[in-house]
Amino acid sequence: MAPVPELLRVVHAGDGGLVIGSALPGRGAWLCRDSPACVELADRRRAFSRALRLPITPEAVAALRAELRLQPRDEP
Repeated sequence: MAPVPELLRVVHAGDGGLVIGSALPGRGAWLCRDSPACVELADRRRAFSRALRLPITPEAVAALRAELRLQPRDEP
């Protein structure tokens, strides 16, 4: 639990990947904005598949990790 400005919303893209966006349509999973460990924990607990109600591939999670490393810290 955290205030919305401290979180990122992740949704399932049509191509099977994961996309970051608070205004995107569909079910979403919320992650801590500045914590790479949050993504690791969500992956280990299979939280993406549960929250999005779809199977999520390890490749999609790896691409999300890479995108989060490249994303500026102060951008929503």
